[in-house]
Amino acid sequence: MVAQDQGPGRAAPSPPSFVPAEPAADLAEDAPLAGRAAPVAPAVPAGGSGLAGGSGLTGGSGPAGRRDRQLILLTCLAGMFATTFTATVLSVSIRTVAGDLHSSVDVISWAVTGSLLAQAVAMPILGRVGDIRGHRRTFLVGSVLAVVFSVATAVAWDPVSLIAFRAAAQVAGAATIPASFAMLFHAFPPHERVRPSAWASGVLSGASVSGLAIGGLVIDSIGWRPLFLMQAGIALVPLIAAVKVLPVDAGDRSLTLDKTGALVLGAATFALTFGVNRAAGWGLQPIVIGLLVAVPLLLWLLVVVERRTAMPVIPTVLLVERDIRAAGASSFLLGAAHMGNFLVTPLLLEGVFGLSVAATSLVTMTRTLSIALAAPSASRLGAWIPPRLLAGVAGGVYTIALAVLALGTQAHQLPVVIAGLIVSGLAFGHAQPPLLVITGNAAPADSFGLATSLQQTANQIGAVIGMSLLSAIVGDALRAAPFTVAYLAAAGLSAAAGLAILFARRPPARSADPPDPDPDPAVRPDQRAAEPAAG
Repeated sequence: MVAQDQGPGRAAPSPPSFVPAEPAADLAEDAPLAGRAAPVAPAVPAGGSGLAGGSGLTGGSGPAGRRDRQLILLTCLAGMFATTFTATVLSVSIRTVAGDLHSSVDVISWAVTGSLLAQAVAMPILGRVGDIRGHRRTFLVGSVLAVVFSVATAVAWDPVSLIAFRAAAQVAGAATIPASFAMLFHAFPPHERVRPSAWASGVLSGASVSGLAIGGLVIDSIGWRPLFLMQAGIALVPLIAAVKVLPVDAGDRSLTLDKTGALVLGAATFALTFGVNRAAGWGLQPIVIGLLVAVPLLLWLLVVVERRTAMPVIPTVLLVERDIRAAGASSFLLGAAHMGNFLVTPLLLEGVFGLSVAATSLVTMTRTLSIALAAPSASRLGAWIPPRLLAGVAGGVYTIALAVLALGTQAHQLPVVIAGLIVSGLAFGHAQPPLLVITGNAAPADSFGLATSLQQTANQIGAVIGMSLLSAIVGDALRAAPFTVAYLAAAGLSAAAGLAILFARRPPARSADPPDPDPDPAVRPDQRAAEPAAG
């Protein structure tokens, strides 16, 4: 049986990365604090190619290095936006699409639901693919395929082709997300990572509201097919920029993905997300029960498989890191609270307050815009407040905002509800970036993609469970009381999310000894291999 500590100290060849792994002390928890000595900037490989690898850009901590980081950040943000902003756009035009393809609303709705489930299943696998094969390559391939399947969606000829092309496009676009976060974590030193994380979270949130707002107008004006042709054209811009800007991957490309582990992980994720999703729609049917019962069995099988491979899809070093587990648990709970109340709020506005569909869209959009607008503030606060504290406080504020929503609902005060939506959006926008930073700072540099994708997957699974739970509480109610209970339930989940990260037991401090100046490659790997065991 092969030992499974696949951390940075492994003697085996490391997966592709365009900068060397940072010292363990630099990846320690809660790095950003204004006034403290800045952590060492990412090391520059011999030859001075810096962050840019073979791209022609220069690295280092001077002005040129800062410019390079800005270019990488802008390219990643543009790529994530262009490949994901149509994720839910068909939800505003399901009846129109169903009529065009001579199908039913129930069938066409799978173009939205199926694509989101496919993304949840593929995300951790794509993160690991980036760690092994290179994040630049994963970003580029994902962008190219997103363009191809966007064009294919525009020419879909029946419901099956539409659902298949949307799922493929969503999976391809999802490849850009962990790849982007991994490249940003490589490019930015630990004490600056909240800033790109805040902007990335804001862009992903802004992409969803932009797709719903702009997509609805485009579909009403010229139809749904031209919208996906527009997406393909928009996605070409960051794709072309990425070829020039993103650092070239370097490392051992002979490493391969653990295909058996990836298959079992995908099956477990699918069984959980699809089982919970269908439990809300179908009830406890035999197929639903079978899927949910299969989840723990598949997870057990995943552990067995991973212990028998030299290059596991989920290295055990990630599973034993308390910060990664705490951030994942917090993301799960926060996703359940956020998407659960996000789903029931339009029902409240239409059924209890009697708003029109257009007015409901405008009111709910205030929260999504607040999440995007929180990016500059979260970026600045991240330079002064440790990530753990920032995430915990933001979770507490989110809990208060949900209590305000419950109060406004029970008192039938629409202005109070709107205030709660805005504050909840701002709080959520401040909670997500530090959770990503905590995850990234706790992960070895050769697992940035997998670590951040696991956190995103935890958030998505939590979202599925939260939507099912709160929709079950609300049902078809046209009175305030069930919505009040739903918001209070979401507040409980949010409070648990804040506590999970704020009071998580910290791991023993890692050694902060200065790096050994001895460059002898025959000695250094053996020394590094002993460090994880000592920690």
